[in-house]
Order: sequence, then structure tokens, then C-alpha cells
Amino acid sequence: MRQLGISNCYQLEQLQALWDSARFQPAVVQNRFYADTGYDRGIRTFCRQNGHQSIRASGRCPPNPHLLTHRTVRELAAKHGRTPAQILFRYLTQNDIVPLTGTRSETHMRADLAIFEFELADFERAAMDRAILTYPGPGCS
Repeated sequence: MRQLGISNCYQLEQLQALWDSARFQPAVVQNRFYADTGYDRGIRTFCRQNGHQSIRASGRCPPNPHLLTHRTVRELAAKHGRTPAQILFRYLTQNDIVPLTGTRSETHMRADLAIFEFELADFERAAMDRAILTYPGPGCS
């Protein structure tokens, strides 16, 4: 099975136009997950509705270090005995976003994979939604 993917598409209208006009629609949309793009809420909704997979890209911008210090993230980390990064990554995966870390460290890889050993409850995910919406923090440049 062959699949196409696109990256750095931050305008929902562009993605919709591509979807409507392309002979082969993209299966994967890879974007950074950060405040400057409103965390791609519209694009992520479109992806879910059309069977795309949404991937948060790694790169120059770290994965929202400002979110890692948010009170909700810290409280959930303490409650689950996890790191704030694990809470954020688990939140992302439970919302159909695949985080890419780019690590070469075996320790970090194991920590990244450990996010599948627990789940955030619906009310915890809702708290994370609110945290992200109300704490936009700095973007990437």
C-alpha cells in the first residue's frame, strides 16, 4: 500500500483544497504542535474526520517546554508517577497525534514508550485541553 504525506501545512483551507483536488489524498499530515499555529486544532479535526494521521514533528522547536511547566501537567505527572513530558506525549497519542522525539538515548526511548503503560482519563484529557487552550505560551520562530 502506498501512502502520501505532507508537512508544514498550517492553513486548513490549503489542506482542504489539496484533499479536494488531489488524485491521491495524503494519509499523514506532519506539523509542529505549537502555539503560533493554534496547535492546529482545525487541521487536527479535519485529519480525524478524513482518516489522516496527524504527527507532531520534531525539529528546531522543542515540544512545547512551556506546557511542561503548566500546573495541570505537573499535577497529572505527580498523580501518575510520570514526567511532565510523558503526560504531554500521552495526551497527544490519546488525541491521535503521533509525537516524534528524535532521541538517540535508550533511556529516553524507554521513557517515551512507557507512555503506553497508562492512560489519561477523559476528565484528565479535558483538563489538558483547557491547559493548552488557556496557556498558549511562546511559539517557535
